[in-house]
Amino acid sequence: MADFWIYYENKPVAFIETFDKDETSDSLKILSDYRRRMVELENLLINGICKLPAEAMVSVSGSSTGTQIKYFYENKWYKQNKIGYEGTAEVLVSKVLSCSNLKEYVTYKKCCINGKKGCYSENFLKDNENYLSLQRLYYLYYNRELVDSVRVIEHLNDKIQYVISFVKESIGLNIKEYLGKMFTLDMLILNTDRHFNNFGFISDKAANEYKTAPVFDNGNSLLSNIGEFSFEDSLEENIEKVIGQPFSANLERQAMELGFGLKINYQKLYKILEKEPTSRALEVLKYQLKRYEKIIRDDDIV
Repeated sequence: MADFWIYYENKPVAFIETFDKDETSDSLKILSDYRRRMVELENLLINGICKLPAEAMVSVSGSSTGTQIKYFYENKWYKQNKIGYEGTAEVLVSKVLSCSNLKEYVTYKKCCINGKKGCYSENFLKDNENYLSLQRLYYLYYNRELVDSVRVIEHLNDKIQYVISFVKESIGLNIKEYLGKMFTLDMLILNTDRHFNNFGFISDKAANEYKTAPVFDNGNSLLSNIGEFSFEDSLEENIEKVIGQPFSANLERQAMELGFGLKINYQKLYKILEKEPTSRALEVLKYQLKRYEKIIRDDDIV
């Protein structure tokens, strides 16, 4: 009889007990059952299949595509695809950021949730921390929507400076560099959902301190909304239909206003992307990387 562990991502995750071939037929039957269970377990782990209980369901509002159902279970966030291939987009954007100068971001991995494709991520909050969106922070001070205040400001630079000044005065953070990197990312990935609830701050209740939250929720990117960006249209035609947020519908202009802060190690990233299966999300990403290579390429990024 032989015993061994199944390893997944260099971690022992399951103990398997098998039997030698020269043992009894009953033992061979047990061996067959164990092998079958091993294959099932490997498929489960590799494909990230999970069945989540109903009590883990969380209704999350604030998305430009309406209320999204997410799950929170065992300190992880899970979300099913709703409009197309958001999970694939999230995973690819994570890999882009792993090769960039934007170090605070959420890593997403593909999974299948209760029979539907999606993705999951670790909870980025510690026990003593809370997430406070920029919209929520503004509402606490002025009891009104930030988007309404920004909308009436005429010039793009003035819109951005209004928000930067508000954050500096309210919690003492200078978010100009943070915004510059994030909006350059949005330009690259064609993110249509960077509203004022989709970025913000982490508050430490014990220390009464704030810091910028990691960049998260990038699923509405890489033309993942297949209802809005048809497979029948060319990439160029679909890109023309992209409408950005939160300061300008033009993602490139929005990023330019803050100086194209994001830089990416192309050499490192392309080695990672070589292992990715073919998909429209990957096609769009490679198209955009080529489009903005002169602006954001920096192969010295570690």
